[in-house]
Amino acid sequence: MAAESPQEWASVRVVPGAGEGTLARIGPVVLLVASTDPDVVRPYLDHVEMVAANGGQGRQLVRGLALMLSTAAEDSPGFAAIAPHTTGLAVFVDGPVTVTVGEESISGADSLAWVERLVPWPVGDVSATLPGASAPGASGFRLDGGVVPAASFTAVGGTAAPAAPAPPAMEEAMERGGMSTMDVPVDVESLPPPEPMPEPELMPEPEPEPATPGAPEGGAGGRPLPAPPADEQVDIKSVLLSDVEDDDDFEPLPTPGDESEIPRESHVHEEVRGVYCKNRHFNDPRQLFCAVCGINMVQQTPVLVSGLRPPLGVIVLDDGAVFQVDTPYLLGRDPDSDERVAAGRFRGLPVVDQSHQVSRVHARLELRGWDVVLIDNHSTNGTFVHVPKATDWQRLAPGGEHVLVQGTRVRIGNRTLAFNTHAGGA
Repeated sequence: MAAESPQEWASVRVVPGAGEGTLARIGPVVLLVASTDPDVVRPYLDHVEMVAANGGQGRQLVRGLALMLSTAAEDSPGFAAIAPHTTGLAVFVDGPVTVTVGEESISGADSLAWVERLVPWPVGDVSATLPGASAPGASGFRLDGGVVPAASFTAVGGTAAPAAPAPPAMEEAMERGGMSTMDVPVDVESLPPPEPMPEPELMPEPEPEPATPGAPEGGAGGRPLPAPPADEQVDIKSVLLSDVEDDDDFEPLPTPGDESEIPRESHVHEEVRGVYCKNRHFNDPRQLFCAVCGINMVQQTPVLVSGLRPPLGVIVLDDGAVFQVDTPYLLGRDPDSDERVAAGRFRGLPVVDQSHQVSRVHARLELRGWDVVLIDNHSTNGTFVHVPKATDWQRLAPGGEHVLVQGTRVRIGNRTLAFNTHAGGA
């Protein structure tokens, strides 16, 4: 028996198996990726670290991974991720990776999208293997925390011990391979436990600065945003978990097209200069295709006219909450207490983070012409953006700004959100 509760799952022994892949154990979350390329693995490892920092809940793991796959510009290499939920063990698989929980085998090999399951407690032994790999056999190693090269793993009942430092020779070898010493499987029974690490101290949050005046119409910084054809538009897929009837079960991930899930308030829409397609849909003049019906707009003579700006897209949080971008937003721990929200100039978008790294008013979204602009509100711990096809997160300068394009991800504290729009990306 591997585990009967989230608490028992946190103490299972994870035994890695040799092969070409990457295995990570961060808190109660276990990740196996069919790649050893750090740039490929990093986005999945970032999400696992964020989930672990927020308590390691399976609901957040599944919803965040579904969001990543729905907005990714390229296919994933194939991976499996596992985290505990209050009612069972959440398993997420993409591609030809196989996870076995007790007698149940879960694989994404025959699925057009990803596969997820919520296996009710108690669960038997858990294992995962990449294509062509074999399950790990008897080994003197176990992974108690960090990242190691591996193509499979087995999780069995037992008590995990804190990860210990690697020997100097191993440390030097791992540094040459681009991995840290925390990534080494260690026989912890032969090594003394490390001293506990002190909790990081966070700087006190500054007072938010007043809202800056809106910029002129048109693209921010002159950056064009051409649109792809309608058949390339990205949509958020629903995360569906079946076979478990429980009030605390997963809920479907809302989609941008599900207007009943989008909170609405009465806001005055600004007039902007745009063009109408042949079906009378009002559009950004920089678009090649209508954002509503997808008709080609290049073949008609564009006539700039004034009109009410339509919604420019949606913001999707990692917990599945969806917010329509039809008005400026203040993002933070307690944005509704800001006078700009009370005056109706902004709408509050609360972002709750258990790591306490989110400022009261952390950042804001402004609508400038047809652009959605993210602005850091001189936050204490910074605002980060990840644009499609980029390898790393970029931290905005204090008070800095960034024009959001389709698929842009934003990180505030240990929370992430994504911007989706029918207008496409640059």
